[in-house]
Amino acid sequence: MCKKVLVIATLAVLAAVFVVGGPKAVSYLRYYKQQLRASWEESIPPEQEISRLRMEVERLKAEDSKAYDKVVRQGREVKRLQANIGELKKELADDVVNIREMKVSLQTKDQHITFKGDRLSRNEFQAELRQVAASFMVREEKLKSLQEQLKARKENYDLSKKTLFNRELAREKLKTELDRLETKLATEKQAQARARNTTNDPSYLRIEDEISAVRERIETMTDKRELMDEVRARSANRAAKQRREQDAKIDKFLDDPKFNTTAEGQ
Repeated sequence: MCKKVLVIATLAVLAAVFVVGGPKAVSYLRYYKQQLRASWEESIPPEQEISRLRMEVERLKAEDSKAYDKVVRQGREVKRLQANIGELKKELADDVVNIREMKVSLQTKDQHITFKGDRLSRNEFQAELRQVAASFMVREEKLKSLQEQLKARKENYDLSKKTLFNRELAREKLKTELDRLETKLATEKQAQARARNTTNDPSYLRIEDEISAVRERIETMTDKRELMDEVRARSANRAAKQRREQDAKIDKFLDDPKFNTTAEGQ
């Protein structure tokens, strides 16, 4: 009942605020919004709050499931880069051997050079060597770029895995804390039940609450009757005092010499 009155009063005040407007309007809106929220939160049983928080923890777990997919993709990308770098390193190592052999072949004074079954003029062979070296330089730069990418992606991958691990630990801590709250709540309810000398049976608790309500009504009636008696007593005392004061005033007036019968007889 009190909460309904609070809501009605709040709506009435909000309507007045909208009508009046001005700088105070926003302040009042914030204040009554806070009051309504506090009243609403207090009306929710702790059991429901614990259940809701457990649901929120499960929702976080579902969101982390999507994060796992992202981390898996990061891991596969790291492996792909590692494989590409491995292949490129092998190719470059083969090219180093090839370039060395070509340079050795070029050290002869022959105008034609036979290399791996191919017979080329000295100029053609030297041009091919330069082409192989140019290709080596390009791929060597590519290797450096891939290695930098791998370093960055691996750092992100390791950080993502660490984040998932920390989230898992955080969820476990939240679950443990909720378990503790649930145990504490059950203990408190048992203590309240013992203090009220009843069981946890809702029927007993309901009747006990109704008895308390009747007791409250009777005590209110008693307080009202005692207050009325007090008011009547004070009123009676005040009236008696006023009568005494009035009688004293009249008696004083009657003591005036002009009303003295002895003086009149003389």
